[in-house]
Amino acid sequence: VEYMPISSVEKSRQIMEEFLDIWQETLSKKSLPGHFVHNEANFADYGLADHYTSQHTAVQYVLVMGHLIAAVRG
Repeated sequence: VEYMPISSVEKSRQIMEEFLDIWQETLSKKSLPGHFVHNEANFADYGLADHYTSQHTAVQYVLVMGHLIAAVRG
């Protein structure tokens, strides 16, 4: 995975949707149970302001990877 800064929440949302489509297709081929759904991060929980920064991208990445790891192990 290559890290590339994202400039806005809208762009981030688009990328996440595309990623989830690919991930869901992969899961369906592996016969893994469940359905992966992305939940929007509450950035205030992480002390981040409304202005989108690379820190927001990092938080989303960590949350998604945590969910993916849990889905595969679960």
